[in-house]
Amino acid sequence: METSIAAMATGMAMANLQNSVSISMMKKSLEATQQNMEAITQMMDSMPSPDGRGTVLDIRV
Repeated sequence: METSIAAMATGMAMANLQNSVSISMMKKSLEATQQNMEAITQMMDSMPSPDGRGTVLDIRV
């Protein structure tokens, strides 16, 4: 009985560690995705409009 309890405790500890590592990796992935989306959003904000309106001001009068 003692060996099965020890084996169960070891298995639970390993499962807990795997869950912790998985959650940490997911958080890192989420942070990287957020940074990429912020960069894409900034890039889109700096692009001119497709029809060219609002990007050039003709001051020759």
